[in-house]
Amino acid sequence: MTRAFAFLNKKNFPQIGVEWNGTRYNFSRAWEIFKQLKLDRHAPDLPFLQLMVELDLFHAETFDEVFTAIKELRPLDDLRLKPDFRIQPPIGRPQKILCIGRNYLEHAKELGNKPAGGEPVFFSKSVSSMIAHEEPIRLPRFPIATDLKDGRGRIDHEIELALVIGKTASNIAAQFASDFIAGYTILNDVTARELQKKDTAANLPWFRAKSFDTFCPVGPYLIPAENVPNPQALDLELKVNDTVRQQGSTTDMIFPITEIVSYLSRFCTLQPGDIIATGTPSGVGPINPGDLITASINGFGELVNPVI
Repeated sequence: MTRAFAFLNKKNFPQIGVEWNGTRYNFSRAWEIFKQLKLDRHAPDLPFLQLMVELDLFHAETFDEVFTAIKELRPLDDLRLKPDFRIQPPIGRPQKILCIGRNYLEHAKELGNKPAGGEPVFFSKSVSSMIAHEEPIRLPRFPIATDLKDGRGRIDHEIELALVIGKTASNIAAQFASDFIAGYTILNDVTARELQKKDTAANLPWFRAKSFDTFCPVGPYLIPAENVPNPQALDLELKVNDTVRQQGSTTDMIFPITEIVSYLSRFCTLQPGDIIATGTPSGVGPINPGDLITASINGFGELVNPVI
């Protein structure tokens, strides 16, 4: 499986990395060599993974073509990445982050809610809440509501399969939705749970409970959609320290991914780079300073974040 990621090199320059045939390479450098081989002066520079998505170049075949062409002429050894880089969110500046609520029956039940009915329940998270693999989730120090325990109440983890839109999508049918997905990643929809319940009781949206800084870890990899032949057959697991809290499968979604993308495209145009989180299975629970959160999806690697 090809797995791409965004990173900063030791000079803090943004680059694209890719795990190809089990080895991590600097794809931004490989792309420059490939352009010279093809004598293509009009090919764009690719410092950002999001730009690759926006230009509709984020495909498994792109990586295969580039590395195969270079490998035919010279070794790839100098393109191997040394462990002196910092992983960044795979999509650095999405126009929007949309999330699906109550999309797993058992999760809805555990919070005393009715599962989604005839239509998906959706909400948004602030783009500024995103953080990368290994960055800390920071619990608010200040009181977010005077009637909550410790001023902030319970803060929960929520592992989710997230997808990234690859083409502009408006009013698309579910049968064509897969054509508009660039890739998949892991997202942790960290939630100020008691604040969410308070706002729900007051008929207010969930936005503030979902959007504190650092409440949206994403990554570490973006997997090309072609490498995920059946996104409705993926296993999800989240551990807090060494304890498994959440285990589930995307087979249990109430609304499958194609229906979610189609539905959302009816209400807002989906742009390349937009992130859609598809819901969390049961087992959500509180996180506390000192915890280490590890979220994983089979083949996607692990999204690890400490809590402070």
